[in-house]
Amino acid sequence: MSVLSTAASLTMQAVLLSAKWAGRQRCRCLEKAAGIADHSWRAELEARILLLEDALSLRDAHIEVLERRLGRSRARRPYEPTERLRILWLAEYFQISRRRLRETLGVSRSSVHRWLRSLRTGAFGRRLRREPANRTPNRIVKLVWEVFHQNPAWGRYRIAMTLWALGVFVSPSTVRSLLLRPRPERPSGAVASARKRRRGPVRIKAESPNQAWSLDRTRVYRWGIWPTWVLVAVDHFSRKVMCVLPLYGSDGGWVIQALEAAFGRYGPPTEVIRGRDPVFTCQAFRDLLRQWGVRQRFGRLARRGSIAVTERAILTLKSEWLGRAALVRGADHLDRLLRDFATYYNGCRPHMTLGGAIPEGVHTGRHWQRPHRLPRGTLGSSSHRCLTRTRGIRPT
Repeated sequence: MSVLSTAASLTMQAVLLSAKWAGRQRCRCLEKAAGIADHSWRAELEARILLLEDALSLRDAHIEVLERRLGRSRARRPYEPTERLRILWLAEYFQISRRRLRETLGVSRSSVHRWLRSLRTGAFGRRLRREPANRTPNRIVKLVWEVFHQNPAWGRYRIAMTLWALGVFVSPSTVRSLLLRPRPERPSGAVASARKRRRGPVRIKAESPNQAWSLDRTRVYRWGIWPTWVLVAVDHFSRKVMCVLPLYGSDGGWVIQALEAAFGRYGPPTEVIRGRDPVFTCQAFRDLLRQWGVRQRFGRLARRGSIAVTERAILTLKSEWLGRAALVRGADHLDRLLRDFATYYNGCRPHMTLGGAIPEGVHTGRHWQRPHRLPRGTLGSSSHRCLTRTRGIRPT
């Protein structure tokens, strides 16, 4: 338990002690008022007023707790630490017994006892993560893997019976499921700190067209036999395919020639995100980027916001376009297919990241607005006219 949690726990305990002391003083004042009520009618009226004010304050506290409970967005959402402290303070101040907590404040006795126990242990306000009851403990998992590492030829029954001899019961099916999973390894300090830094998704922010391109290349087979590299470049702002050209060679010269054609047509981007392919790390490729004044950076492996945009475009090229062709017959056929794919992807295919807009429209700055939703069972005039024409029915 840290110093801050200890200080917070002591502060809350002091608040509850002050509530208990204030509740005792309240009870004494009520008893004193009830004792002097028999002396005169004025004292009796003052005692009645004091009792009514106390009953109204208890009723107001009850309404406050119920309003907070009914105003929550989710019915099963746990109480916040401030709400817990308020309920405990009211229970101590008004001297409400544990048996009357549910009917008075709407909280069970077990919840109050759990809050008080967490207050003493310093875990007040923290939601403890409960592990499932049927989960195999980590020490048994390590023991199973240690036995298997020492005897790799043993099966699940032999390992289970060996553990039985040691006094640990593990079923053979559990041994099999544990060995089919990856072996648990404790990450080093550097790996753990890197995981903490990478909690949020890594995204590449592009605020204008031609600010960031991502490059990658893939293989396409002509006649189903000869592999041909295809270079794909995508603009991160508009998701437009800026370059999809075949490379009839595996060296970096073909990549440089294709990029020079794309730079000459659309203009050079501000920065280029590339993979770890050797054609993107050679000196000729760096000289090309330096000549056009383009910054370069590497994409992260298996990370969102890297060259995953280009990989998704490549998947679309192979599944939605080249997959419809029975066979890529030759170089001319491949060139025609890639040109048609660029036209289809940029000018016809709506993109989910753009909210249904077309990449060509976003890149050129055309305004896009999603159509309004019509009432169920109705169609607009243009849609109705189009449907009636297709069905051969005259519009009424």
